[in-house]
Parts: sequence; structure tokens; C-alpha cells
Amino acid sequence: MSTHQTAKTQYVNAPNGAKFAYRRIGTEPGIPLVLLIHLRGTMDKWDPLLVNSLAASRTIILVDYAGVGFSTGEVATTMRKSAEDITQFLELIGETEVDLLGFSLGGFVAQIIALNADPSKLRVRKIILAGTGTSHGPDVPPSENEDVGSVAAGAEPTVDTFKTLFFPKNRVGNAAAETWWARIHERSPATSGEELSQWLSFGHKDQGKGMMAQITQLQNFGQAETSKGLEGAYNRLHELKIPVLIAQGYNDYMVPTSISYVIQQKVPNGQLIIYPNSGHGFLYQYATLFAKHALLFLEA
Repeated sequence: MSTHQTAKTQYVNAPNGAKFAYRRIGTEPGIPLVLLIHLRGTMDKWDPLLVNSLAASRTIILVDYAGVGFSTGEVATTMRKSAEDITQFLELIGETEVDLLGFSLGGFVAQIIALNADPSKLRVRKIILAGTGTSHGPDVPPSENEDVGSVAAGAEPTVDTFKTLFFPKNRVGNAAAETWWARIHERSPATSGEELSQWLSFGHKDQGKGMMAQITQLQNFGQAETSKGLEGAYNRLHELKIPVLIAQGYNDYMVPTSISYVIQQKVPNGQLIIYPNSGHGFLYQYATLFAKHALLFLEA
């Protein structure tokens, strides 16, 4: 069986001439689990311990958003467009029914996919929302930490970037950050036969264009005027009749943990898990435990 460290990248061409890069990991039959990553992330930045733990029981699909990592095209500036891109990708590879796991920005995208997709073309069976929020609403506060934007937008993310953004600021958090950072470097040209992708806008070599497009997605999603109707999710969460697992860290530096409770209360069939002594990156800090919880939810 292929692993996160060894899986080969595949490509599918979109009608507009762009191409989506993706990987399949695991060989189990049944509905695949599609993983949607955070701001500036690529397929290569997923934690292999989490991915391989999930792939032991499920077929996992990793994909780079349009214009990100090994995918070409333009980076979307709205969640709706990003969701449309992923929906198109799934149609192109022939998937008509999927489960979704969205982390951070990926959780926003997952909500819009499930709410906007034509069910005659794509059925979303279950959703896992990890370390994420939803669109503008009266009980959806922004982060109180004013340095989130500047830290996240740094030219070359390092382990210290994620010690600030993803992990609790204590001995446990520092150790979790260091071990996760080592794991995300386990995939290499030696293990996969492929070069690795860099963080979106790494070194600001594109003058930050790609990163700013994703930041614009977040800004639009967080404002009342630009998150109405098909552009937003908050006012439509009650329409998500499918099972939804909301998972979050005890004290998320980037997305206030309280928003997870708001989502759980608004979706008709939602479950909520808060992981102790953790933050935004709880799913990496508790990779094997979170994978077990995720699989129990998906298989129930």
C-alpha cells in the first residue's frame, strides 16, 4: 500500500487548461475521504502520521487547490470559487460520493462544497471540520491575537511559525511542534521519487500573490456583505442534514474555539470533540487519537 511518504502524484486536466494535482493513498474500497488543507498548505504539508493512520482503513485523496503546490491555474479569491474548483476536480476524477475532512481554511471550503454542490453530480456523505470556523455571524468572533496575520504571512514558514499558530505555548506544545515538523519532512525525493512542493508564496517569490488570494478568501468569508447566499455558510448551517464532526483544540490561537460550539449547535446532526492542552494544530498533536475518532465517526 502506498503511504504519504511514497504515493505518486497524479494529474487531471480541467476544461480551462489548468490541472489539478492529487494523490490516492490506501486501497480500501468504499467512499473516499478527501482532505482539504489550511492556508498556504500543500499536499506535502499534511502530517504523514495522520494520513497513514486514516489510510489504514480508508482510501484518502489529497489534492492541491488550484494554483497551489503542484496544481496550476489561479488561486481562488472566494470560498465559493475554491469549493467549485474542488467539486470540479472530484467530477473530473469520477468521484460521485465522498466524505470531507477540512482543516482550517479547508473546513470553510468543505462547508461550501457540501452546501453548494449539485447532489445529482456529487454527494457529500459526512464532513469532519477540524480547527475551523464558519462565515460571518453575530457569534463568530475574530481571533483576539493581532499577530496571526503577520505570522501566517511570513516569507518562509519555520517550526517557530507553527509553535505560535498551531500549538500551545508550553513544554507539551513545543515538543508536539518539533515532532510534527520532523514528520512533515519524511516525504522526500528519496521516498517518493518526486520533488517536494513549497508553502504557497514561499519566499514571496510570486510577490505574495497566491497567499493574498487565500487571505482574500478568508476576508470575504468573514464579512457580512461578501458572505451572503451561496458565498457563505453561517445562515445555512441548518441545511447540513448530514453527520458533521466538529473537532478543535482547547485554545485555538487562530480560530476561537468557541466557534466550534456555535457550529455544533447549528448543524442538526453535529458532534463536537475538544482536545486538551492543544490549539489549532490539535489534529497533529493528537494525530493517532484524532484518526481513531475520525474513523469511528466515518464508519458509524
